[in-house]
Amino acid sequence: MPDTLPPGSAAPLATLLAGIADSPPLDQLLEQVLDAACSCVHADTGVVGLYDAAADTMRTAAARTAVPVEVEPSLGREEGLAGHILATGETVHCRYGELPRPRARALLEHTVIGLPLRVRQTLLGYLAVSLAPPRTFRAAQEEMLVLIAQTAAIAVDQVRARERERRTAKRFELIARIAADISQEPNLDALLQRTADAIHEVLQFPNVDIPLIDPLDPGWLVLDVRGGSYKYRITHQDRLPLERGIMGAAARERVTQLVNDVSADPRYVCPPGVTPARAELAVPICLGSEVLGVLNVESDDVFDMLDRDSLEIVADYLAVALRNASLFEQARDAAVLAERQRLARELHDNIVQILSSMSMLSQTLGSAWQRSAEDGERRAARLHQLAQTAFAEMRMLLRQLAPSEAEDAGISRKSRSLVGLEVLREQALPGALTRLLASIVPDNVAVKSNFSGYVMQRLEHEEAFYRVCQEAVSNTLRHADARTLRVEAAVNGTQAVLRIVDDGGGLGTEFRPGVGLGSMRARIETLHGVFRIGANNPRGTLIEARLPRADRAAAAPP
Repeated sequence: MPDTLPPGSAAPLATLLAGIADSPPLDQLLEQVLDAACSCVHADTGVVGLYDAAADTMRTAAARTAVPVEVEPSLGREEGLAGHILATGETVHCRYGELPRPRARALLEHTVIGLPLRVRQTLLGYLAVSLAPPRTFRAAQEEMLVLIAQTAAIAVDQVRARERERRTAKRFELIARIAADISQEPNLDALLQRTADAIHEVLQFPNVDIPLIDPLDPGWLVLDVRGGSYKYRITHQDRLPLERGIMGAAARERVTQLVNDVSADPRYVCPPGVTPARAELAVPICLGSEVLGVLNVESDDVFDMLDRDSLEIVADYLAVALRNASLFEQARDAAVLAERQRLARELHDNIVQILSSMSMLSQTLGSAWQRSAEDGERRAARLHQLAQTAFAEMRMLLRQLAPSEAEDAGISRKSRSLVGLEVLREQALPGALTRLLASIVPDNVAVKSNFSGYVMQRLEHEEAFYRVCQEAVSNTLRHADARTLRVEAAVNGTQAVLRIVDDGGGLGTEFRPGVGLGSMRARIETLHGVFRIGANNPRGTLIEARLPRADRAAAAPP
């Protein structure tokens, strides 16, 4: 009898080719392959399996059987027909019972053909069919099965290539989405939650965790941010020591942990009341040598290098976001500290000095009234003026602590710092200092001033000079026992200069710079000026402040 196929035997191959042209998904493609193989030889059983490189097993993808036989979900090397093909890489054509380790007892007498699905020397899976005795395979049938297997291998490779492209595109979509979130979401907690949600939505991983290192106890991971089912099933905070779990290993070793069979890994920690997933991928979030946290995902499918590489990129983005958040927090703390120091300086330089002058003046009221009502009234009026000045300064500081919406909208902090010194705007430094000296210097101290060589300077420069003079004069009145006070301000070709000179007791051998002196120096040096204090000849103290010349008419408004 000639070894030919019955009429119509090639039809299943044509049907298969037509089906492949429609680019079906992989599971549908494998069903079509199995239908074609079983139809062309009228097989009693048929199986298509795919090679799982991570587990080094053949996993059953589609099966047909007309006999009572249990099809195993996966087979290792040398286990049954699939395992024999996995071990040898060769085509099998024999009685099933002749295999080294047959697994299906019901098929021992069946004739089987097993064909590897291979593309470019890469094993993708296998195709196997069997015939119950007394039937056997003809050579033409085997040739047809080889054609189907070759066609199936190419089709599987193409489907997987399309799937890789789709998966790659999804991962780039995820990375772009997270990069956009980092640039737009200032709140770190919200950013981490959006990242966990995006990983679940885009990559379809069922469980996502993003634990962070506890800053107060770096030996622990704090699990607050979750995505997927964990987001709704685990609503409390968890803590995991770095010595435990796959996540702990990722943080401890600073190396990505890819585990495709968690049941075989003793490090795996399953949350209470949760069904374990098949695989876990834990990526450390590192910036240099510092570990900041872990990006952890679980799946019922195996992870591959594409999963690892793409999530490592996401982890790198999160590391930058975490560091930026830390730097922002540090900058905010530094800004708060700087503001506190500025307010302390303002309180000392302004309010304390005014209160000191008021105290000194109030001590002379009694004797002044005894001398004459006119002298008493004059000193009382000066005390009232100092009180009004103190109130104005306090209101200025309070506005800075709790600015109104109008001030926030239209007045900068630098501008607000000058609200209590309107006279500087109107009369410049000479007018403001004349008014200051008249209000705080008692009658028993002679005041001499010279502003003939002065040119109006930028407001922030004049405020610095004003505060230096206020502090210097207050110190003189409290400590120097001076009879004469001289204040001078002038502008030369490159500098504006302020000098305060007294004829008091001088600095003395026990002089120690205090808060006031430090404040004066800081104000001048902040504006790139020079401050000095020293002995005056023949007696007393000289304080000098120099600032770069900045004429107000030539400068932009502050």
